[in-house]
Amino acid sequence: MQVQNMKKDQIFIVGVNGSGTTMLADALGKHPELYMLPWETRVLPYLAHSYPDSVLRDLSKRRALADALGSSKAFWRCNGNRPLVLPDDVLATLDDFESVVDAMYSHFACLEGKQRWGDKTPMYLQHIDMLSRVFPDARFIHIYRDGRDSAQSFHRRWRQAPSRTIFRWKKSIELGREQGQRLGNARYFELSYEELTEDPEIWMRRVCSFASLDFHPEVLNSSMRYMDDTTRETAQGQMIQNKDKWRVYFNSKQIDELEQIAGKMLANLGYVVELQGNKDLSPMRLRWLKWKDWVNFSIRHITLFGTKGIIPFFFRIRDALMQNKTNKY
Repeated sequence: MQVQNMKKDQIFIVGVNGSGTTMLADALGKHPELYMLPWETRVLPYLAHSYPDSVLRDLSKRRALADALGSSKAFWRCNGNRPLVLPDDVLATLDDFESVVDAMYSHFACLEGKQRWGDKTPMYLQHIDMLSRVFPDARFIHIYRDGRDSAQSFHRRWRQAPSRTIFRWKKSIELGREQGQRLGNARYFELSYEELTEDPEIWMRRVCSFASLDFHPEVLNSSMRYMDDTTRETAQGQMIQNKDKWRVYFNSKQIDELEQIAGKMLANLGYVVELQGNKDLSPMRLRWLKWKDWVNFSIRHITLFGTKGIIPFFFRIRDALMQNKTNKY
């Protein structure tokens, strides 16, 4: 296992699912100095709560932390569908949460000859405060998108309830911006999906500057793998505009419902709305929609991947349960 000392200014790309986080991470990961883990880890907040530095003086606790992260879905997939195991001699030299986690990510960065690493897990948007304490030199890039397009993206891909998606969009952005603004401009950066795809070079230069990376033209390319097939074929690996699909995807009644929930936040971010609503969903309705979303996601996953998707699905459920214990929305 390759591990070496990395520069500690890690990069976290955050934002509500369906907002362009994958596109941005894929592009930034093409930089010759930065390794971006290609899968969402989801579990860092849960592990940070479970393994505070005060208990990590015990080698067995450091082993438990390393094994838990190494067997998460993201690390399992990056390591050839097997757990990543941190050697005992390496683990013995580490003494806190950051150093253990850093060693795990650094293994993959070293394999690609990169000096730094980053993570793209959208809903770490809700945990900027905690992650900024655990990783005191980390920087956070928050990409947001019209919540109506996020809702259509997640419904198209996974049949997730648009009303729940835009409710989580509203609440998570509110929470993430509040935490990010407390960090200040040196460690927190915002950009919109629409501005990025309208002029990728200007915005990727700004992203690189924020991340203390020299600009390289490679970062203008992205697979954009979650686009629909037609748009992805048109893009041919470039960042292109892919906005306002909600206008034809939803009917007028559905659009009104979305704006009744999040119209105020949409307007605050500069999006044009008919209704500036700020309605919250009741706890009972949220529980019902969450259950339906899990059923629909499961059906969709099995339909797409069949029996070969059973093991990844097991890891997804396990990691999601950990994430569910720490996510507020």
